[in-house]
Amino acid sequence: MPARHEGYIVVTGTAEKEGKQYVSYCREMGTSSCGDTAEEALGNLEDAIDVHLKALMETGELLRFLQERNIFIHRKPLRDELLVLVPPGKPFVAYQRPVGLAEPV
Repeated sequence: MPARHEGYIVVTGTAEKEGKQYVSYCREMGTSSCGDTAEEALGNLEDAIDVHLKALMETGELLRFLQERNIFIHRKPLRDELLVLVPPGKPFVAYQRPVGLAEPV
């Protein structure tokens, strides 16, 4: 049975007002959500990212998905600041999520 190791990914989320709601989107994963405020939409996006990652881990598709989307797996949590360019005035957040990695036997 393969050993499990934790790695970490960093993905981003942005929110935009659309009508009466805010829509949030994670460009790297293609995941989206919404809410009544930008903060709520970004919080809901964090939950959606976690559900998406859990499903990928359970189906064994995580590594393939991350490779296809060029999402880098860090072996340790990042402690330094990230430089990310976003349009002015657009709510933005970076999520650092742990992921389970299977080591080949």
